[in-house]
Amino acid sequence: MPIQDYREKDIRNKIIGKIKPEIRKGRGKHQKGAIYLDGNLEARVKLPNDHDKIMKRKKSQYIASTLKLQNGEFNDLIDCPLTGPRYYDLLRKRSR
Repeated sequence: MPIQDYREKDIRNKIIGKIKPEIRKGRGKHQKGAIYLDGNLEARVKLPNDHDKIMKRKKSQYIASTLKLQNGEFNDLIDCPLTGPRYYDLLRKRSR
């Protein structure tokens, strides 16, 4: 299943709202988030800017891979069936 087209700000808001990464301030134009699972750093994600434009699919795929999600799971994260707690459950299953 391919990743659908999403606005940059929708991706950003869903990641921040559901996964709640620890936001790291950097020198670049994008904020970065650190995702911890059971006290261990599990992933780092570059957060899109708060723009209305549609994000290119390759960039969306890159974000999905840094979140350790398959394309369909990433779509579910943005479209709402995948909640924050279910995301962390997926990470726990994959880290075993």
